[in-house]
Amino acid sequence: MGQKESSAKTLAAFREATMELDNLYSRFPKSCGLSEAEYWSLLLIYEGIVTQSRISEQLFLSRQTLNSAFKQLQKKGLIRLEPYQDNLRSKRAFLTEAGKAFVEENVLRMHRVEERAWQHMSQEDQAVLTALTRKFSSCIRKELDDSNTKG
Repeated sequence: MGQKESSAKTLAAFREATMELDNLYSRFPKSCGLSEAEYWSLLLIYEGIVTQSRISEQLFLSRQTLNSAFKQLQKKGLIRLEPYQDNLRSKRAFLTEAGKAFVEENVLRMHRVEERAWQHMSQEDQAVLTALTRKFSSCIRKELDDSNTKG
């Protein structure tokens, strides 16, 4: 088997592994009865990222998708939006008391699952996985940037 064939097989295996991981991560929100945008937005709000624009950037979601998620979170009584005093068009998101309880009971439970799973790997494996994932992301980003400049 040539290097090109071997590379194609390992890339296919990597894609399969990342799809499996994506599938597992998509189970987190479902286990809480939320969409992925709602779930990750709640977590970011809990962590102190309170503007829709910052959350949109962090999650790589369109403003429209995020706006829909925020409407659902408000409808469920998990967040409230408040305008900034100096800019009434921009709003900050805050967890309601029900929202805080929901995050602590459901969202953080899933993160404890993730943390326990992470501990099954050696520190070296954790570091290597993180470094290689960032390296591959960087390589893809460079290829995308190069292909966009070449037309």
